Amino acid sequence: MTDRTLRIAFHIGAHKTATSHLQRSLMRARDALGAQGVQYYGPDHFRLPGNSIQALFAFQPGVEADKPIRPANTQLAMLQKDGHRIVLSEENFIGPLNQPHGRGMRHRYKAAGDRLTELSTAVGQDVDVFLAVRRPTAFINSAYCQMLLGGRVQPVAVFQRRNPLSSVDWVDLVTRLRAAPGVGTLTVWKYEDYGAVFPQIIAGLVGAEAADCVAPRPRRINRGLSTAAVAQVLADEGGATAPKVAQAARQMFPIEDGHDPFDGFAPEEHAIGDAAYARQLASIAAMQGVTLLCRPSP
Repeated sequence: MTDRTLRIAFHIGAHKTATSHLQRSLMRARDALGAQGVQYYGPDHFRLPGNSIQALFAFQPGVEADKPIRPANTQLAMLQKDGHRIVLSEENFIGPLNQPHGRGMRHRYKAAGDRLTELSTAVGQDVDVFLAVRRPTAFINSAYCQMLLGGRVQPVAVFQRRNPLSSVDWVDLVTRLRAAPGVGTLTVWKYEDYGAVFPQIIAGLVGAEAADCVAPRPRRINRGLSTAAVAQVLADEGGATAPKVAQAARQMFPIEDGHDPFDGFAPEEHAIGDAAYARQLASIAAMQGVTLLCRPSP
């Protein structure tokens, strides 16, 4: 086994910020990364029955009680293998994108800091955290489309009332993460800059020596719904077939074929959200102990 100090890097999301693209890019490079001493684990690992991070490290009394739980140090050694770095990616760890049954969400990812502290305590060391943030109106639009794809149908006005722009408070989230015991380095980037800062993200996650192993996938994953697709879903009566209707509508009216992406906000609402986003990014950039990745200068 290597005598290098183990580092743990955790990409926690947020949802709808190209998480699937990053995860698939890392997954494709898993073998090459392993040869460099970097072990990657993503949703394909943690979403198997009884395999969530909380279950593997027994954060909560009674979690997967019918399954023997290995001691945390044994579980960590199994993930580490003979490597010197473990890279995790699982956006569901910090909480859900939407509340069950379409209920409102006034504050997002309230338990994120506590859960990271629990993980750090379980593994006995700090965890370096990586987080993407996104323009509030686009984030809410995407969350709404994801809700429809999940089979919960409600008018966009109802969803927006239950999920106001103020619920997308990245400063609040980053502040709580930075204050959480057990969080090591904290790296943040804008979803809008994802392609431009991809090399920086990868270098931070897997280390500079192994960064060349990971190339970005050539295509986007999990595109949202078009305006026509949303109209199709809302026109249907919903019920048990709602997820199939939404999937079929996405295929029938795909954005990549020129159909306009769904947008539930008026221009003045975008302006309000964008102004708030700019203020949030400025505050995050000024925080001690937080690195905000920036698009390289031309």
